Amino acid sequence: MTTDHPTKLDPGARHVTIINTYVVAPDHAEALLDLLVRATEDTLRHMPGFVSANFHLSEDRTQLVNYAQWQNRGAIAGARDNPSVAALIRDASQIADSFSPVEYELRRSIAGTAP
Repeated sequence: MTTDHPTKLDPGARHVTIINTYVVAPDHAEALLDLLVRATEDTLRHMPGFVSANFHLSEDRTQLVNYAQWQNRGAIAGARDNPSVAALIRDASQIADSFSPVEYELRRSIAGTAP
């Protein structure tokens, strides 16, 4: 991790990725996506140890997947203890039908460009 680019991944690093999977009614998908993006911009990206986040909405708009990368499990624990993050989880849970966070350890990262 370099200090000049705190949101860039170091391919050799072993960051922790939380994959949050939300099941949502199609007519609530955009509201959930807007809430998560706004909360990430306003709160999460300023948390110590936050690396990056990205959001994927299924074509049928019934599932939203958020990949949030953190420097380590301590950073995740610190974020979860923050009242703003607790409020975000509560608000997202009110929009989504279900929510399941799973932690993964990033072992390899490969970037490339398509022809």
